[in-house]
Amino acid sequence: MPAKKCAPPSPVSSVTALIAAFAVWASTAHATDLCVRDPEVQAVDSSAPVTESFLDQMKAIGVKTIIRYYDHEGETLPGKTLRRAERDTIVMSGLGIGVVFQHRNNKFASFTAFRGRQDAERSLILAAENSQPRGSAIYFGVDGAWSAPNELVNIMTYFQEVNTRLAGSGYRVGVYGSGLVCNTLLANRLAELCWLAAPTNWPDFSAWYQTRRWKLVQLPTTWCGGRSVDFNLTNGREAEYGQFGG
Repeated sequence: MPAKKCAPPSPVSSVTALIAAFAVWASTAHATDLCVRDPEVQAVDSSAPVTESFLDQMKAIGVKTIIRYYDHEGETLPGKTLRRAERDTIVMSGLGIGVVFQHRNNKFASFTAFRGRQDAERSLILAAENSQPRGSAIYFGVDGAWSAPNELVNIMTYFQEVNTRLAGSGYRVGVYGSGLVCNTLLANRLAELCWLAAPTNWPDFSAWYQTRRWKLVQLPTTWCGGRSVDFNLTNGREAEYGQFGG
């Protein structure tokens, strides 16, 4: 009998395996730096300000973009907000910058028209401070597994206000969240870019990954460069996902 040929792994099984591997590595993160070099891992997000030594290490492993946060003045973490001096350090290093607004976006109570307006207005202030160019993106976090119809309505209401306040600014609206949230907002033209969140048990992770309509896929938190970080897959080696600088 002729030998049976094994089917090549599907893209979703490959990314699931990679995410599982990162989860295992992350469990020993306290013991060692678990940096990775992979052509599809080109971005890293960090909730703490970066240093020149950290940026050098990221460049050494092939990272091209540092994703940092916009937040209100009452930050949820000290130093979470990208400020001008740090922005200049990243740009001078030759790396790109991505930004995501997040202020208690893991609480469903945050998804109101009022908060959408507040968050969008604050993001515009910070975009001006950081000389963020027109045509780049501001992502807004939806950090939960919400899926009920009324929950999705509230999230859309938030993003409707975000779009209203960002209209005419030249900034593209992105969403960080589940596959279901990405699909809902893109289908209703309330977001242009999807950053697929790491939790594979959030609604429609696998289904949305297979569409290849995402710009970034976050991997589980690990340890690299002496800090907690999240590496991110990009949709192609020369991917564009609203980053600037570099």
